Amino acid sequence: MSLLGRYLDWFREQSSQVQIGSTVLLFAVLFVFGVYTAGIGPGLLIVIVMIDHWYRG
Repeated sequence: MSLLGRYLDWFREQSSQVQIGSTVLLFAVLFVFGVYTAGIGPGLLIVIVMIDHWYRG
């Protein structure tokens, strides 16, 4: 199972408050990572996660 698949399975099992907090935290980390890497870091991370998801999913 891919990293994205595991995260989505975990996400579906959580309450609304945890889902909102998890989403806000994820976007905050991606935003800060993007500021420090001029947008290259999050883009590269998303591509890597999607490739992993396609090959393992």
